[in-house]
Order: sequence, then structure tokens, then C-alpha cells
Amino acid sequence: MTKTKHQQILNFIEDLDIGSKVSVRFIAKELDVSEGTAYRAIKEAENKGFVRSIPKVGTLRIEGVKEKQIEDLTLQEVAQIVEGLVICGEKRLTECPNKFIIAAMELKDLARYLEEGALCIVGNRTDAQLLALKNNVPLLISGGPGPTEEVVALAKSLNSVIIISPYDTFVVTTMINRALFDRLIGKELLLIEDIMVKDAKVLEDSATIGDWYKLSQKTGHSRFPVIDNQHNLLGIVTAVDVAGEGVEVKITKVMNRNPLTVGRDDPVTHISRKMVWEGWEIAPVLENGKLIGIISLQDVLEAFQQIQKQPQFGETVDNLVLSGFGYVEESEYLTIRGEITQFMVNEFGSASCGVLVTLMNTAGYIALRKKYRLDAITENFSFYQFHPVPAGTVVSISARLLLVTKKNCNIEIEVFNDNGVLAKGMMTARMGDKR
Repeated sequence: MTKTKHQQILNFIEDLDIGSKVSVRFIAKELDVSEGTAYRAIKEAENKGFVRSIPKVGTLRIEGVKEKQIEDLTLQEVAQIVEGLVICGEKRLTECPNKFIIAAMELKDLARYLEEGALCIVGNRTDAQLLALKNNVPLLISGGPGPTEEVVALAKSLNSVIIISPYDTFVVTTMINRALFDRLIGKELLLIEDIMVKDAKVLEDSATIGDWYKLSQKTGHSRFPVIDNQHNLLGIVTAVDVAGEGVEVKITKVMNRNPLTVGRDDPVTHISRKMVWEGWEIAPVLENGKLIGIISLQDVLEAFQQIQKQPQFGETVDNLVLSGFGYVEESEYLTIRGEITQFMVNEFGSASCGVLVTLMNTAGYIALRKKYRLDAITENFSFYQFHPVPAGTVVSISARLLLVTKKNCNIEIEVFNDNGVLAKGMMTARMGDKR
């Protein structure tokens, strides 16, 4: 099974014609579900904007508003940014262009780039303006005189948009680019809800390993959340979990009951670090214990590629310090290795104490998480530095778990290179919950 009854109801409501009446009794009868299940799904559909309750009328299916991406600008916002005057097409000003086309080319070349959903930025070229409108592309006319009567008449007949800006094309594009940049900067952190997949493929708790094989073959994926009939997350099942088991075995017998889970408001940068360090390929997104989406490590990497021009996005000091360090697979203990960069040194050109403590403390934390899936809060850290560590030095940091109880743990940590031990520390931490 790939969809719960709750999700089936939501999909059914979404497929109804705009204006259709939606009621608990109607849903319960059509989908053969209890009225309680139907009521909960209708309330969620209302929260999602699929339906609206109108007094003395009832609950109606309405046209949902498309969620905007971080960088989306509506045509109305574009007009305000470029101090433009809207000539026609006021009803379409809520649309968000998916690309901006500058008509600084021959008509035969321009035609290749014009597509529905774009916005054409053009000067006083009547031929280019007409061509864009005929391809259902709104116009932003920069500088110079306004459009001809022929252009305005065509735009009105096609219900298209014409915006006139007093600035030239270069200034207009600069103003739009600046607005997009400011919007990205204004959003201090890229959050999980910005990149999560909402229609995640799932398995119910009644599913068998045979169901896993069917879903894996259908989707091409091998990792799926497992949920109950209330959409509560129970665990995650992967190809490793089902290997060697019979097809009739229940998924709940082999799934991982303690996966890494995240919330919609968690910063992507922080979660990506945990996914990389702890080897998680996917992480369910929960709200009040219920599955609302899923992210994969691939989603995270693609998100970072999209915001490469914003290197400050969501970066904390800890993340910057750790960015050049990676695992040492062959080590007996949890070990990370990386280079001390100019960013990490003090006024004397050697690694600052704060940087070394951050690296060592994080190594201890990762060791605990990787082996026991436990969170911890550092209570005490004793630090001993034997030799200065100049910039450019490649160091290894090993964490050895000495004592782990239900409430506390002691971890010994060493910083060393080919010449020997450079620093040593003892970390005492208070244990947290399993994750």
C-alpha cells in the first residue's frame, strides 16, 4: 500500500471540480471511510487551501493558491520594483514569471526563448512586443515611449499584461536582480519546508516486505517511511533492512524505529551536517509526530547548488569550522581529518583554542551519535595543547568513548598528525534522548 485512507481522501478532494460541495457524509459514503476520518481529512484540506467553509452555504472545493518559492516575484511586485505603470492585464498580476527574457536579439532568435510563464523585457520594438504577446508572454516595456495602439489592443484581446517602466533595460534588470538577491538575503535560513517533498511514498504498518518490493520497483527508490493509519511515523525501512527476509514478513519487524527526523522549521545547513556525519540518506519531516514530508540527501545537495551565490546562507561558525573535515574510514575510533585553514588561526598564525575545542567537541558528539544514536549536552571540557598547530597543517581528531551510562558519558579526544599528538581533551556530557 502506498497511500493511507487519509491521503486518499485528500487526493479525492483535490480532484473534485472547483465549486463542488464537500461534506463529511459525502466523503464517508464515496470512499467508505468513517465520518471521523472524513472530518479530519476535510479539516486538513481546509488548512491546505483546497476547500473553504462558507456560512449558510457549506464547504466548497476552491482553487488553491500555488505555494511560492523563495525567489518568486509576482508581476505586481515586478511592477512596483521597476516603478512601472500597468497598462492592461490587472487580473493576471498575481502570476509569477518563471524566467525573464531580454529581447535584445533578432526576432527569429527571440522566438526560440519565448514560452508561456516568462516575462519579456523589451524596449520600443513593436515587432518584438507583438511576437511576445502572440506567444502569451507578458511585457515589461523599458524606457522610451509607450506601446502602440496595435500592441495594447492585442494584449487586451489576449488578456495579457503590459507594464511600462521609465527606466532603460539595463536599469530595469538590475533592479529586478537586486530585489531577488535581497529576498534571498532577507530569508535568513533555508528551512526544511523549503525543500521537502510533500507527497512522499510510504508504507503502512500492515505492509509486508513483498509490498516493499512492489513499491521499490514502481518508484525506483529503496527507502520509505512506515506510518500507521493516523499518519504517525513508526520508522523507516531500507533495502538493508529487508535483505534476506521473506516476502510475507511484516515491515514493522525489520524497520528502523529510530530514524533521524526533522521539523519543517529546521535549518537545512544544520540537518545536512547531521545527515552527512551520521550516514542518513533520507529524513522524515514531522509535525506533532505526523509525517508531512520527507527530504533526501540529494534534495539537500541540490538546494545548496541553487544557493551557491549565497555562501552565507544558514552557515553557523561550527559549520564553517567543520566544512573541510571528513571521516577516516579505516580508523579504530571515530576519526575526522581536515586542514587548519587561515579562517581558523589566531594573530600568531596557529589554530585558535576555540577552533580546536569546537573540532574536538564535535568529534565527541558525532562518536556518541554514530554509535548509540544519542544526543548529549557538553557539561565540561578539559583542554590541553602541547604544540601550536599552524595554518596548513592536516590534522586528525579521534574520539574514544570511555564510559557511557544512562545519564552521562566520558569521551577522550586527541588531535594529532604524523609528528604526534598536538592537543588532548576530556569531554563530559549529559545524555539526551535517542533520535
